[in-house]
Amino acid sequence: MRSVSLTFSERFAAPFSSIELEDAHGRAIPLRSSVSSDGKTLSGRLETPLPAGVYRVTWAIAASDGHRMTGSYTFTAR
Repeated sequence: MRSVSLTFSERFAAPFSSIELEDAHGRAIPLRSSVSSDGKTLSGRLETPLPAGVYRVTWAIAASDGHRMTGSYTFTAR
């Protein structure tokens, strides 16, 4: 796995949006974030593939109307 991506139904304000990744011990894993040309997908690219384990993605975006939304989810890399 070399990236994580979140796609939203509407455009969001890229300067006020973020995506973070951490391992099961809470250690941050560096990501290079980017936004798609249509302004609806927020992605984080990893420098190296993830080793097997459990990971948590935390995200925050600002909608075009200024409303802020946040969330997180976990996944397992095998």
